[in-house]
Amino acid sequence: MTTAVTALVEAEGVGFSYGPRTIFEQVVLAVRPGELVALCGPNGAGKSTLLRLLLGLHAPSAGQVRLGGLPVATLSRRQIARRAALLPQDAPVDLPLTVREAVALGRLPHLDRFQPEGAADGEAVERALEATDAVALGERPVAELSGGERQRVHLARALAQEAPLLLLDEPIAGLDLAHQLQALDLLRTIVDAGRGALVALHDLSLAARRCDRMILLAGGRIRADDAPAVVLTPETLAQVFGVRAEVRLDGDGRPFVLPHEPLRGVPPGDSAR
Repeated sequence: MTTAVTALVEAEGVGFSYGPRTIFEQVVLAVRPGELVALCGPNGAGKSTLLRLLLGLHAPSAGQVRLGGLPVATLSRRQIARRAALLPQDAPVDLPLTVREAVALGRLPHLDRFQPEGAADGEAVERALEATDAVALGERPVAELSGGERQRVHLARALAQEAPLLLLDEPIAGLDLAHQLQALDLLRTIVDAGRGALVALHDLSLAARRCDRMILLAGGRIRADDAPAVVLTPETLAQVFGVRAEVRLDGDGRPFVLPHEPLRGVPPGDSAR
């Protein structure tokens, strides 16, 4: 008999509004161990808001979110942080800390108040620095780093948290091409080892190359949730992103997007309503 795997995060009929403005409604999704899932959609679709809502930082106006099978509304911040790590798009840039100190912040959910960092915490920090190619930055002040270097440091902090679930908002923004590929390969390795990740990404081709599934959020609802080869079609790209584009296959049979031009009179996401 097959045992059902508890999802790391689930959203059931979730909605969210800012005052009278509905951002999204009836969102249903799940991320399970071993899954790397891309969250994509046009600017303003609510991707960042959805990630924060899944972590309990926003309360849904409808529906329910569960982390590890438990309603997120019933969990303390420490309990949430032990289940999920968030890398926000607006991570602070002026931390008065060295890189190693900033990455060590990811260990706080595992420490009691005033408890000093132990050997296991130091080892987790070192693993995260190595994984993100940031060991050489360890003693440098975060405020003196370039944008791409800071992004690697914030990713290292999320990894050092060692939560089963990663919620990452544009983790490759500001990285050069080599480090973009390195970051996504690292996430692929992490989820293959049993964790899960939901990653907001703008680059559809990179998402298709590394992710198991793609979720398209647009016009206030989820427009698609399936394998990249199923999600990425010229029709869907026209409807969701308002562009005329080709979808081709690379040498490994994975889809990539070749955009041509915006479609006049079709604002991104509008036809999703």
